[in-house]
Amino acid sequence: MANKKIICSSCGTEFLFEVAKDFECCPVCGVSFEEEVDEVQNEELMYFDQIFISDEKPELNHVSAYCKECETINCLDLDLFDKLVDKKYGILKPDVIVKCSGCGKEHTPRKILYKRKDHYVSILHYCPVCNSTMVKKISTASRFFMAATLGSFAIPYNSKTYECQNCGHVF
Repeated sequence: MANKKIICSSCGTEFLFEVAKDFECCPVCGVSFEEEVDEVQNEELMYFDQIFISDEKPELNHVSAYCKECETINCLDLDLFDKLVDKKYGILKPDVIVKCSGCGKEHTPRKILYKRKDHYVSILHYCPVCNSTMVKKISTASRFFMAATLGSFAIPYNSKTYECQNCGHVF
């Protein structure tokens, strides 16, 4: 049987279950493990599924977090985080308050957990070349303008739906 781990939602410290059951609270930050479980069940609003870091365009660096209430994808700047552990969790800085851009609700815990969101695969909101979530839908007006200026040379562009803002790939 694999060792079960418990991660403190306040400070992000990992403990083996056998060690954590001997304590009533986290020995690092003092938050009780029962409070931590209730807090995660009641107040978790956002989850993340991708950390994007680009050396060529650092202004596009972000964490893709989605809201469980309205299922809006929020791009959070890397400067908002004290600690990021890919495919596990992210700890927000103490003075940071994150609000969902869709429903406006506040994410109150400092910790944002990782959960893989399968909707990216089904509706293609990521770039197939660089896996960035910074994609925009090509508007009808843009397609019309391309057709008017380039004529039949715009057919390859007009048959595409999305354009990646990171690498420029059109798909």
